[in-house]
Amino acid sequence: MAFGLLLRCYAAPRLIAAPVSFYSTVTLADSRASYFDESTLTARHNVTLTLDETIRGDAAASTSTIAVWDLFSVLEDLKRNVQLNIAFQRSAFNRRTGELTNCCGASVNEDTQLRQSGIGAVKWPIGTRKPAYQVYDLNTGRAWPAVYGGTARVQGLLTYRFTQRIPPTVVQQLPGVPTSLLGLPGASRDIVADRTFQASNTFWVDPLTGVPIDVEERILSVLRGPGGRGRLIVANADLKMTPASQRSLAALARQDAVLITTLRRTGPLGGLFLGFILILAGTVPFPHGLRAAVTGRRILPARRRCRTRVRSPRAERRRRAG
Repeated sequence: MAFGLLLRCYAAPRLIAAPVSFYSTVTLADSRASYFDESTLTARHNVTLTLDETIRGDAAASTSTIAVWDLFSVLEDLKRNVQLNIAFQRSAFNRRTGELTNCCGASVNEDTQLRQSGIGAVKWPIGTRKPAYQVYDLNTGRAWPAVYGGTARVQGLLTYRFTQRIPPTVVQQLPGVPTSLLGLPGASRDIVADRTFQASNTFWVDPLTGVPIDVEERILSVLRGPGGRGRLIVANADLKMTPASQRSLAALARQDAVLITTLRRTGPLGGLFLGFILILAGTVPFPHGLRAAVTGRRILPARRRCRTRVRSPRAERRRRAG
């Protein structure tokens, strides 16, 4: 019984945590996307854009409470070998709550001065709840609220659905952009243009393990001139996770769920039940035969009394004469 209580109250809070040794690849794609090809200065429509994300845990930099994961993200047109955006994030977060912290070399595109806050999109809290979470966005470099919107089954798992709205946000200033590309009237000249990014992201999260089973990102990146004049679409896509990535994440969630269930429920209940049975065996009196079965002792049957029949002398003479 003591083992069951220790497993539930002491071991479980320490063992149930995000792993420090971790590796995963996730792919999102849209076959009807649009983007501006800088190499040919042409706008491309109805093409396939792919977002590949590779996550690798750094066990050497992690601690018992903090996990350090590296995320490498590439948005590209594989058919034409055009890369629209490359990003690198080194995140350090609480292994149970998923809360980001700025230690252990945390950075975005090798910029350690950029502060990360909220939770990371690749790992949600263990025991995710329904209130809104501040989820860090790599494109804008800040956290935005993700609001609970119901449940849905993904790959056989019941998930919580969260939606995150990111308004148009200036993420970069690009010098030397011709006004003709932005559709501004007059003779073409080079100006400094603002690149804005906006998105509507949806996360389907396994509440027990905090693993996002499915993700959809509707992104729009636009170049605008001073004062918001002119417009050039840099990228417009509705990126959805591939079924293969969903299955991989669902398998990971099921694996983590077995560990969590064992440490929180099965193990403690088994210890308490076994302890209760042993206490009964040692304290409750059993019937004689059951006690023998429990102790393993052999009980011999009682010996029969040997009764000798005594005859009278007359009867004995009659028997001999007889």
